[in-house]
Amino acid sequence: MLYLDKSQWGDCNIMKNVDLSKLLNSYFEAYQDATKNMADLVAWPLSQNKLSFEQFLILRRITDSDQVTLNDIAVQRQVTRSAISRQVKALLTQHYVFQVPDPQDRRRLYLHLTERGQQVENIVNQAITKHFDTWVNQLGAEQIDQVLKMMEGFCQQVAQLGKNQDQQRPIAH
Repeated sequence: MLYLDKSQWGDCNIMKNVDLSKLLNSYFEAYQDATKNMADLVAWPLSQNKLSFEQFLILRRITDSDQVTLNDIAVQRQVTRSAISRQVKALLTQHYVFQVPDPQDRRRLYLHLTERGQQVENIVNQAITKHFDTWVNQLGAEQIDQVLKMMEGFCQQVAQLGKNQDQQRPIAH
């Protein structure tokens, strides 16, 4: 481990700030490129069916679960209940989902796909899968799997760092 005496701190901080700035700029570029490429994967099939990505993820969750509530989705996605509620309201308006009260607790509403919702989820899922399949064929499943595992590990570590902080966040002015 390298130790510096106080007389060397100033130079170290300047160098650290330059490296940190380059690293942060690289992060911003990678983030922008990755989100654009990921958005391109799903943009067309979603726009054709008037869905946001969040709404599609909700449809997928309902497809994969027998009894799912708005709150279940909010907990899983780690967002507020009201954020999911807005998305579900749009899905209800488009007649992609409907709600059924729990017979034991009528305040609890289970979400289900309408026939149209099932069709749309299937159509969008097939289009995205077909597009993703071309990526897998070009890049290889092993490489994609490695990148996804690395991203997942990175996200978990960053989330853990956030939990370990003293809830002190820098204030932007």
